[in-house]
Amino acid sequence: VLNVLKPPGLTSHDVVGLVRRVVGTKRVGHTGTLDPAAAGVLPVCINQATRLVEYLQAGTKEYTAEITFGYETDTLDAEGKVLWRGESGHIDLENLRRALDAFRGEIEQIPPLYSAIKKDGKKLYELAREGVEDVEIPTRRVTISHLEASRFMAGTQSTLPRAVLHIECSGGTYIRSLLRDIGHALGTFATMTFLVRTRSGSFRLDEAHTLEAIQNDWRSALLPITQALSWSGGNVVIDDAAMENLAHGRPARPAQSTNGAQRVIFFNTPQTVAAIAELKHEQPGSLPAQHGVYQAEKVFFLDRD
Repeated sequence: VLNVLKPPGLTSHDVVGLVRRVVGTKRVGHTGTLDPAAAGVLPVCINQATRLVEYLQAGTKEYTAEITFGYETDTLDAEGKVLWRGESGHIDLENLRRALDAFRGEIEQIPPLYSAIKKDGKKLYELAREGVEDVEIPTRRVTISHLEASRFMAGTQSTLPRAVLHIECSGGTYIRSLLRDIGHALGTFATMTFLVRTRSGSFRLDEAHTLEAIQNDWRSALLPITQALSWSGGNVVIDDAAMENLAHGRPARPAQSTNGAQRVIFFNTPQTVAAIAELKHEQPGSLPAQHGVYQAEKVFFLDRD
């Protein structure tokens, strides 16, 4: 897995295409789209690691975003066409912070029309570009675990009021929609004018690699499975007998304690085969209960890439 620092101006698909060319394989995929105008952490999986995407997407994400009040665009960011304008002189840091209280926790949001969500087999942004009107966009429930306004810039005669927000949220959250809804809650319109993803799961911005660095030496930037899957923590087992069973679809009871961990990463001794295994049930026997029975969810033959 590569922790890529996506620059503004490229799509996430552009980044995947570049990694494919540099690494020389078609089996490349990212773990969560970043808008073209946005920058930040974009984990990219290579070869067998593409099977980790579902695990990596499940983690929370952190963003720093700029919200500008007083107008709203069709794309909900600064790249779009202005649809609405509204009075914003009444907004200050105090009432912004009060408004944010309603958006913490589990909320329901309507994703932007310009998004990659599919409707009747087509991506919403494709329908938007075709001029299709009255598209019914399904709502989704997301969780905002942290939302804070760290800075507020009052408007002037020539500028609109802006604020910097720090956000931690579940996967699938659309920051553009969140900022739009915050604007509406304050009785005006709002648009996202800057976005950087500072963390995605265990991947952090200060550890991300630029595209130039990856082009120069992508191998040194690769992260092993145990580091990519942050939930594994100390739940790593090296056990040849257990790995032999898991690799052949049989349940396995590790010789060492797993402390009842729900998921564990198993390796064989030479670390040429690995498995992500889930705790199935406990069975009484000669071993303590913390030595649970595990079934492989995914098996990786690491010497084949």
